[in-house]
Amino acid sequence: MEAVKERLKAGDFKGALNRAKAIRDPLKRLIALNVVMAEFPREEVLSEMLETLNGVSGRYEKAVAYSIIGRAFYMLDRERGGSLYFEKAVSLARTIPTPMLRGEVLAGIARNLVLADRYGDAYILFVEAVDEIQRARGLSSRALETLRRVARLIEKSADEIPNEKALAFYRLARDIYESLFFKLQAKHLSDKIALIGDVLKRGRTVVTELIEKGDVERAIEVMRFLPLEDRAVEMLHLSYWLFLHGRPYLARKVFNEALDLILVGKFQPRDGEVFSIAMKMLKIGRLEEPLVLAGVIRNIELASRLLGEVSLAYARRGDSAKARSIAEGIRDESVKRTILNALEGGGDVGHEQGLPLTGGGEGDRAVPEDGRGGEV
Repeated sequence: MEAVKERLKAGDFKGALNRAKAIRDPLKRLIALNVVMAEFPREEVLSEMLETLNGVSGRYEKAVAYSIIGRAFYMLDRERGGSLYFEKAVSLARTIPTPMLRGEVLAGIARNLVLADRYGDAYILFVEAVDEIQRARGLSSRALETLRRVARLIEKSADEIPNEKALAFYRLARDIYESLFFKLQAKHLSDKIALIGDVLKRGRTVVTELIEKGDVERAIEVMRFLPLEDRAVEMLHLSYWLFLHGRPYLARKVFNEALDLILVGKFQPRDGEVFSIAMKMLKIGRLEEPLVLAGVIRNIELASRLLGEVSLAYARRGDSAKARSIAEGIRDESVKRTILNALEGGGDVGHEQGLPLTGGGEGDRAVPEDGRGGEV
């Protein structure tokens, strides 16, 4: 499996696929192929998985294998095939005679349902799995350990659900921990549930407070419960905070995720907010991110002002070619003339924000604080 992951990190699809196919144990091979499918969702991989399925034997193994195939179909947006294999997985799992083993398999299938974004069905199956394992609690200590592992699996699944449906999973996991007298784990989930409830009630304010406190991990954890537009803006705020506090790798990762939300989500954050964050980044020496954000801003005046500041910043760094290239792309002619004049020695290149980037012409009116500035 490690060899497969190494090839995937290198972007080597064929190498990863061949290494997965070389695994002798059919179920382990199927799991490895599923890892390849997650990175490269292709019919070729599914064909290999279906062929491998023929070598899997035993009700326990076969039921798990069916659910893996079901998830693979969903990766290719083939819901009908995915539903069929999930149904086969559940039907076969329910024929396993031992309650504990039956519960284990049902939990595994539920996990794959979560990964296929079928949260409602996954929750129902997790509840059934817990009930089955609970029936075996008095029989062995292994049943108790199995129940603990299932609780952890439910919690992990909840961590990956991007909306308030995660709350039901957290509550289920918490109740299991409480039944096992794992007080710390139960308290941790109770606190998380309360925090999520606060986010759902008060929105961005909660996330902003966490960022200001430096509680980055929890801020990232609960951002997924915000509406997409609010989530993207808070991620930009967080990216700035991370740059400011010397964590550039994570800052860039969060910034790129925010940008993906904006570009793929087909919504537009308020221009004024994006402009404000970009200017903060500019002040701490970040140039690439404000340049990218200028392309997100719809308001021509605001976008032009931001590009002007970025251009001057590059000039101060001695990159006159980059500075001029950016200036030439400014759409507001008044701002463009001012910046080009500054770059050519007609103004103070080191003077940030003080340049008359909007003049007195009809199209150069002042921009309100919300950054919209009328029709664009």
